[in-house]
Amino acid sequence: MAMTTKMMLVAIVFYGLIFAAIVAVIVWAVKYLIRYGIDYYFKKLAESRKPKED
Repeated sequence: MAMTTKMMLVAIVFYGLIFAAIVAVIVWAVKYLIRYGIDYYFKKLAESRKPKED
């Protein structure tokens, strides 16, 4: 079965959309981790600088 130009174009667009979706998820995850990772870091830093109450 020979691939026609139309079939190749559909395959390229399909794989392009999958690639774009994967990149979008990775970018979202990195932004989420940066945002909440920095918040978590500064919260832990503030807790560690408080005087200890035993």
